[in-house]
Amino acid sequence: MVSVGGNVEATEYNDYVARVNAILGIGSGRGGYGIAMANTGLAVAGTTDITAAQWAGLRTDLNLIHSHQSNAATNVGEIIAGNIIGADESNVGTGSTVLRDASDAFTIVNPDVNKGINDFSGLFAAIEADPETVFASHLVLESKITPATGGASYTSGWQSLTAEVNISFAGGAVCKTNAGADVTATADDHRRHFFNTGGEIRFSTAGTNGSGTKDADWSSMLSNFGTITFKNSTTTTTGTATVGAGFGSEDLTTSYQQVAIKFGSDSLYAENSIKVEAKHNDNGVITFKFSWTDADSGDPFTDETVNLDIDLTISQVRCNGPISIVTPTYAFVGSGIA
Repeated sequence: MVSVGGNVEATEYNDYVARVNAILGIGSGRGGYGIAMANTGLAVAGTTDITAAQWAGLRTDLNLIHSHQSNAATNVGEIIAGNIIGADESNVGTGSTVLRDASDAFTIVNPDVNKGINDFSGLFAAIEADPETVFASHLVLESKITPATGGASYTSGWQSLTAEVNISFAGGAVCKTNAGADVTATADDHRRHFFNTGGEIRFSTAGTNGSGTKDADWSSMLSNFGTITFKNSTTTTTGTATVGAGFGSEDLTTSYQQVAIKFGSDSLYAENSIKVEAKHNDNGVITFKFSWTDADSGDPFTDETVNLDIDLTISQVRCNGPISIVTPTYAFVGSGIA
């Protein structure tokens, strides 16, 4: 905060810029959207003046963050060249809108009370409270793999099936470090930015055309598995699958970890399961592994083959509002479900 009568130092302006860059720029962990910014970087220490253009760039970036999170621009007024900038208010235009008396005290005539330096600093409490906040209408649901996609269906009798899907992030966006230097986002940065801006990966599986007791239990298991939603730091389900409530993209390692699992409901088939695992390949690629395992060995005598046709569906939620994140690509590893 700036006191009335005080000066705005380069260090204070630079603090604003660094905090904006931590949200909008390359960031780290849950910070960073990976977006090009309007601000011109940090002011040089000891600089006499912060220019109108520097204030305008900072205001543009703050408006972008605020709009992304709340669907509304800030109410901070635009600083123009020639303004006398106050702690809590500034003149609307230039020249005679500021009076200076014999004791060298300034009085702003008809001031803009949303145009002081402290109006800038007052915005940070809201935008830093939860940088992952995004207004709902800025998110789009997009289908990526459907049963009609090659490899996403299996229509023969089976006892164990698996499928692996690579989700590949490309990187390449030019943004800023906290210190204001331009930097190109890596593929791993792109993955972070996708989830930091509200990105989700959703998947479900279904079974059709079965017959018999075992197929009926598999059909029930598939239906109750629900739609699994994989986010930055958590996983949820619309069904009764067991999911890692505190597990998400930021927790991935280079080894497979369980995301969700569902077992058979009939006591005769309780060994059977649907399982989803995920790993991060350190090159901007997340691999999901889906396993349909018919582990039942026969109760009491015969182990029936599963004749249910299996389908896999994957979709994503992606930020595509004032801030737009480039979509990753989706591809089966190998031929698909097999």
